[in-house]
Amino acid sequence: MFKKNKPLIKPRKETNSLFLDITESDRRVAIEDIIGSSSPRKSFFVMSTVSAILCTLGIIEGNAAVIIGGMLVAPMLSPVLAIAMGIGMADFKLVYRSFRVILLAILYSLGFSFLMALLLDKPDSNNLNSEMVLRIGVSLETLLVSLVAGIAASFSIIRSELHKYMAGIAIAVALIPPLSMSAIGLRMLDPNIFYQAFMQYLFSLGGIILSALVIFSLSRFYVSRKKVEEELKEEEEMLKTEEKK
Repeated sequence: MFKKNKPLIKPRKETNSLFLDITESDRRVAIEDIIGSSSPRKSFFVMSTVSAILCTLGIIEGNAAVIIGGMLVAPMLSPVLAIAMGIGMADFKLVYRSFRVILLAILYSLGFSFLMALLLDKPDSNNLNSEMVLRIGVSLETLLVSLVAGIAASFSIIRSELHKYMAGIAIAVALIPPLSMSAIGLRMLDPNIFYQAFMQYLFSLGGIILSALVIFSLSRFYVSRKKVEEELKEEEEMLKTEEKK
């Protein structure tokens, strides 16, 4: 007797092929990139300081070009993405390490922005220029921009063909200018300006982490947790070596 032909099984429709074609190699390269560029080395904090100073000068002078230059050299985005990656992997060592890097970067940025504002004429809180007004307060647009920027940044890290767009994403993210405006608010002795500018920074930070977390989770970064552990161990050894020099 002949065996009955089994019915053909239809292939599963890949509705999220955008994430299914991400390879282990893609994830490993992205992990190396994020951890390497957010490492708490002296160069990281130097660039954070330079960025804060440029943004402070640009905001006080109302010069958008200088502010854009400050945003381009800011390394703040990398540890923010590292936090999102750590949460997605349930790797709390990476989360803690990246949060500490961000906290130190905030302190450096606020401190040097305040010193720069002290060297210049005291801005008038009743006569703010357009660049100052943009960095004060939180709106729905602020949150939406940060969400979209987080998606773009995480995709650009994962897919090498999109790396060329990172400069534009750094401008869109605009994390340092609100910190600089917070310091300017302190220089004005206006706690309301400080609070509103700093809240804009926190909202942007939260939006980027949230959207990047979704992308990293869909890209199955949790299967590459061992690679994160290896990179963090190498980083610790490197930092110890630098301290001995």
